[in-house]
Amino acid sequence: MKLKVLLICFILFYGGQTVNAQMPSVPVRPPAQTTPKPLSPKVILPLPPQQPPAKPVVQEDNTWWYLSLFVLVAALGGAIFWLIGSKKQAKAAEVEKLNSKKKGKNDESVDADRELEWLRKNKQLIDKRKRRSPEQIKAAKNALPNSNVFAENGFNKDVEVNAEVKNVQLSSGKDLPIYQITQIESSNSFPQLSYSNDEGVLGAIEQTQDEYEEDELIRDLAVKILAMFRNRNSIEALTQVALYDLSSSLRVKSLMTLSDFDHESVFEPILLACADPTREVRAAAARCLTKLSFNRADAWARITELRDTWRMKQAAKAAIESGLVERSFDRLIHNDYKNVYEAFTLLGLLVKSDETELILDKLDNHPDLNVRMAILHIIKVLEATNVLPHLYHVATLKDLPHDFSDALEETIQRIGNLELVA
Repeated sequence: MKLKVLLICFILFYGGQTVNAQMPSVPVRPPAQTTPKPLSPKVILPLPPQQPPAKPVVQEDNTWWYLSLFVLVAALGGAIFWLIGSKKQAKAAEVEKLNSKKKGKNDESVDADRELEWLRKNKQLIDKRKRRSPEQIKAAKNALPNSNVFAENGFNKDVEVNAEVKNVQLSSGKDLPIYQITQIESSNSFPQLSYSNDEGVLGAIEQTQDEYEEDELIRDLAVKILAMFRNRNSIEALTQVALYDLSSSLRVKSLMTLSDFDHESVFEPILLACADPTREVRAAAARCLTKLSFNRADAWARITELRDTWRMKQAAKAAIESGLVERSFDRLIHNDYKNVYEAFTLLGLLVKSDETELILDKLDNHPDLNVRMAILHIIKVLEATNVLPHLYHVATLKDLPHDFSDALEETIQRIGNLELVA
C-alpha cells in the first residue's frame, strides 16, 4: 500500500515537470511608445512665515528664599536667647557676689564686737559651766572684754593674767588708754585732687543729673565713664549720684566707685549714704567704709573741724543710724590706742554737734562701769557744757558706785567752772 502511494507521488512530480518542458513559449508584445507631454512650469508658492518656537515656561522655585529666611530667623532667635541668658547669669553672679560679701568677714572688729556682745549676754551660763566661785565671778566683771595682746603704744600696763579665763586684762580701770587722751588732735592734711577739663568728663557730669537726663541707662553709662577719672569734679558728680539719684542701683554703683578711689574726700559722702532710706544702699555704704584704707580718726576729726553745724549733725546722725556709734562705746575701754582714739573722735563729733542723746543714755544704763566712766572722761575733756543739766540729774541719783560718783563730781566741777567763766 505504501509502495502504491509512493509510486503515485513519483508519477505526479515527474509528470508535471515533463509537461512544462514540452509547452511552446508565447511571444510577448512590446508596449507602444508614446511621446511625453511637455511639463508645465511649476509655480513655487511662498511659504508662510515661520513663527519662533515658544519658550518653555519655567516655574519659579522659592525654596532657597524660604531656607535663607528660616536661617535668619533661627539666628536672630538664638542671639536673643543668648543675650537674655547672659543677662540672667550676670545678674545671678552679681547677687551671689553680694551675698558672699555679706557673709564674709570684711570687718574683723565688727565681728569681734558681736562675739564680745554674745559673751557678755551669756556670761552667767559660761560661768556656771566653768563652776566659778562667786569671788571669781565678781572679779571678772571688771575684766576688759578683749582677748588680744596689748599693742605697743607706750602706755603703762600693769598686766594680770587670769589663767582660768585665759584673758589679758588691765589691773585697774584708771590705767585704760582712754584716760591718756586729753584732746582731739588736729587732722592731718591730705593731697587735694585736681579738676579735669576733659570733654568726656564734663559730658558725663552733665548726663549724671537726672533732672536733665531721665534715661537711667545713660546715667549708668555716665557713672562708668566717671569711674575712669580719679579727679575732684568726678568725685563731686559721683557724690551727687550716690546721695540723690532716684535709682538705688545707681546710688550703689556710685558708692562702690567712690570707695575704689580710696581718697579722704570720699569719706563724708559714703558716711551720709549710711542713712539712705533704702536698705540695699545702706548695706553698700557700710561695706564701702570698711574698704577705705586711710585713718578714720582723722576723718572724724576733719568733719569736727569744719565748724559747720548742719554738716556735723548730718554726719553724726548717719553714724548713729549705721551702728558705728553703738559699737564705739565698747572700744572706749579697748587696749589698743588706735581703736580707742577713733571711738573718742567719733563720740567727740556727737558732742560737738549736740547729738548727745545716745551718749547720755549709755552714761545712765551701760552695764560696764568702765564704759560709763570713759564717757564722763570724754565729756570732761571736750568741756560739753550742753550736757551739764543731765549731769546734775545723775548726781541726784542714789546708790552710785564710789568711783563713778567721784568722777561725776570732778566733771561737774570742771564744766561748771567753765560755764561760770563764760
